[in-house]
Amino acid sequence: MCRPTKPVDASARPRLRALAAYLRQLKEEAHTTYTTLSERTGPAHSPGYRGASTLSQAARGTHLPPLDTVLAYARAAGDPGSRAVQQREATARKLWKAAAIEKGRPHLACRGLRTRQVRTPASLGQALTRLRARAGQPSYSAIERATDAAGHRVPRSTAHLILGGKVLPSREQLAALLNAFDVTAADGLTWHAVRDRIEYRYSRPRRPGEGGGYVCADADPAVQEYLERRERDEEIKRRTGQIHPDETYEDYEERMRERAYRQATDAWLYDEPEDYYEPEDEAERQARAAEQTTFRTQ
Repeated sequence: MCRPTKPVDASARPRLRALAAYLRQLKEEAHTTYTTLSERTGPAHSPGYRGASTLSQAARGTHLPPLDTVLAYARAAGDPGSRAVQQREATARKLWKAAAIEKGRPHLACRGLRTRQVRTPASLGQALTRLRARAGQPSYSAIERATDAAGHRVPRSTAHLILGGKVLPSREQLAALLNAFDVTAADGLTWHAVRDRIEYRYSRPRRPGEGGGYVCADADPAVQEYLERRERDEEIKRRTGQIHPDETYEDYEERMRERAYRQATDAWLYDEPEDYYEPEDEAERQARAAEQTTFRTQ
């Protein structure tokens, strides 16, 4: 008699619970055990083999299992090569990706940079890190395998340096990474333009007699420092709620200017010395008070 399966932990993240529940459903529909499922994944010590304990842990819902393990679980729960197995694999992949995005949500908490704000290898690495989180936070090993399958292998160490902002990727490396992060071809063109702009600014040789000027204002270190300081200020104000979610930093500055103008106008109109006005009777005082109330309302 086998031991009863423990229920999925109620404190687990919702999408992780959904993935674990689906894996358990596949096992129940197959009317089999984890030992049999393990045998169906292939011979022991083969690349696709998964042990019974590994498959059991994948369905517990305590942590996010690797995608390869989830797909091996789905394949082992049905007849190899059947259309139903393909559908189960697609569903398992979809649930796993949703759970992975849920796990990588802290990386998406802050507001991402606009493409025009990506001007250095470090900022490009931050943008690629967000794309990785949106793609389900694949591991560096999974990134290496995905890029190898796409035709241009990006080793784990190289991917770590690129996403860490230490090096600028080549066009081939960037294309492979974007493909691994499920970025569309249209969006990929935008990121290639960003990458080429960074390379141009950092490697363009100076022509003879050109002098010490800069090609554009953004290339001036003082301008870059100002823009980076402005971006940090925007991020702080968004986190503290000073900038509304539906407005840009420019909208916030305009709102602050209007507020300062109103305060200055009120101070000029209503904070005059007491002897500025001639003595007035009660009717005049009431009329002036009503006029001030009307102006403030407008």
